[in-house]
Amino acid sequence: MSREQRRRSKTQPTAGGSAARRTPVKVSGGSGFPVMPVAIGGGAIIVVALLAYLILQSVSGGSNLSGPDKAEADSSSSIPGSFVPSQGRGHYTGSWTKERPPTPFCPGVQWSGSASSEASPTPASAATATPAATTSPGVSPTVQSNCYASNPPSSGRHLNVQNNVDVGNGIVIKIPPDPDIYPPSVEVPRDSIAHILEHAGVFLGYNCADGDSACDDVVEQVTTLVTDRLENGGDRIVMAHDNDLVPGTIGMSSWTRIYVFRYQEYDAKETRRFLDKNSCRFDPEGFC
Repeated sequence: MSREQRRRSKTQPTAGGSAARRTPVKVSGGSGFPVMPVAIGGGAIIVVALLAYLILQSVSGGSNLSGPDKAEADSSSSIPGSFVPSQGRGHYTGSWTKERPPTPFCPGVQWSGSASSEASPTPASAATATPAATTSPGVSPTVQSNCYASNPPSSGRHLNVQNNVDVGNGIVIKIPPDPDIYPPSVEVPRDSIAHILEHAGVFLGYNCADGDSACDDVVEQVTTLVTDRLENGGDRIVMAHDNDLVPGTIGMSSWTRIYVFRYQEYDAKETRRFLDKNSCRFDPEGFC
């Protein structure tokens, strides 16, 4: 057999139909992609992200609230004033008249008509939320809605928007009143104050005893401060005489915050801090 014949016999198909010589196939030990290291690294990233989320949740109190709801529920001590849990944003029906009885203050809240007002003229602003809530071990407080938990009110049901309201002596205002400084003859209805706050505002009330010139002097200082802020800062402040306040006190409220002090304790810096932080802090209707 010649060399050519031998070569042909080696490359001809066998009886089974397959070639006598096969092209060798390289068998790989794997794809080369590091599956296990990548899986471990991905798991570590997930764990770190979860821990970061839990830390953020613990700092924020686990709340998923945002915008006005978050501002309403924020009890942080970094916000000036004492926190008073929200009593809701409901509206009363019907128009206001001088004969309409105002919403009462909750038990324990000091005001000019309370029996203890003369003995302790400074309202218990830091504790005003306590009488308005019923608590049991392991149960969240249930905030009352049929009375105001602070003086001045800091949330709760209030009067609807109304125009040309006669508040006495022929004085006509809107409800809620626009940001401004009102003369002592204007008595803002108690049930309209929470609506001022719902419109991103701060209510600043004062009540000096008759003939107390020292108190009047402090009110004049506050008036100067508020005038500047209204004209140059654009703050949403309603300043007015408030007969509900204990005589000799000045009180400020924003939504879920209150700051009340004797006129002798007036601190312009602290008053500015309250206004700086609380004007427009709660703005569910986009006034700011």
